[in-house]
Amino acid sequence: MEKQMRNLACGVAAMALIFNVSAAAAQDCVSLSGDVADRIAEMRQIAQSVPPGTQSDYAAATSKDYAEGVFSAFDALNKKVTETSKLVGQGYNLAGYTAVFKEGQIQTKMPPVVTNTMSNAEALAQAAADDDKTKLDILSLRCSQSTEQTALAAYLAQADAGTASAYKTAKFDACKAIHILADLQDKRQKLNDIRENGYPLFYLHAKEKKKFDGYSRTFQLKVDLRMFPVYPDKAMKVDGKDQPVLLGKIEGIDLSYNSYFKWSDDNWSPLNLYQYVISDTRKDDYTCAPYFHLTGHVETTLCVKVESASADKLKVGAKAKFKYKGDTKEVSLGTQTIPAPFGYLADLSDMKEKKMQDLQSKVVDRIASVFDVYDAVSDKATSWQKACK
Repeated sequence: MEKQMRNLACGVAAMALIFNVSAAAAQDCVSLSGDVADRIAEMRQIAQSVPPGTQSDYAAATSKDYAEGVFSAFDALNKKVTETSKLVGQGYNLAGYTAVFKEGQIQTKMPPVVTNTMSNAEALAQAAADDDKTKLDILSLRCSQSTEQTALAAYLAQADAGTASAYKTAKFDACKAIHILADLQDKRQKLNDIRENGYPLFYLHAKEKKKFDGYSRTFQLKVDLRMFPVYPDKAMKVDGKDQPVLLGKIEGIDLSYNSYFKWSDDNWSPLNLYQYVISDTRKDDYTCAPYFHLTGHVETTLCVKVESASADKLKVGAKAKFKYKGDTKEVSLGTQTIPAPFGYLADLSDMKEKKMQDLQSKVVDRIASVFDVYDAVSDKATSWQKACK
């Protein structure tokens, strides 16, 4: 009987121990679950400030209207999107459109519009963070995926609706900012495609034979028309200026006319790059450069006009005047209509500005603030899974 009582006491003690251990473990799970929820709430609070903060940074670097345009365009493009993996951006593929033209070439069509997927955006944003020397693992947030890492996915599957929704919203805000950063990086990279040689519009040649005071003479004009973000004065050894800050507007874009003149059997003579601002020349009549001495008793000048201009099309004319023996004759390239993404090219040009580079760094910092707490969410979820699953 005494032995039975001892066995019963031992059994009760063992059960009590098991119960206490289980109760403690359950309490730990509750505590760990609360820790994950707290970190998600913190992530939500930080992430919700990132899009408006980024837009404010954008406005400070550009203008309020320009920033609103950028963010409104992105929101309109994604108005039906509810999953981060479906977020997209848009740009132009300039491949095949930026090579220096040979004589006789002219732009005949717009470059294709391309869609930047969330995967594209992650890669571009990672490049921006790397350039900024900010240690970020953009892929870890899984913006382009519909599933989370194992521990976090398990936690969210059993979390209350409010916590799960808070995480989804926080992630959406962060991934939206990643797309905005990607757009800046994409434009910065494309600027490098046109930085040295510009964006070619046409390279045309015209030839005339006319009489000057009874003397027949052949005279010719060639014009290589481009849009340069950065004026190539060092390479061309001519004076000029870089594009101003354009904020996507074509008003104020400098078009650079690299022109060549030929008189009779003489050699070709260059005028080099001669800049005209679109808004200064938008009229029916031509604007002419000062005459310069070409050869012998011959003087010549380049005249240009921009009849119309829009974000995707330019109607421009160019001609040369030759003075000889008191007569003035013209050779004209005619009026050419050129499709090109001038508004987009203006955006690319602006990326050369330090304030746009500083803007990109600020967006990196805002995204990094979300990743700091996201890492804590992931760590807490892993601890919760190990203890409670």
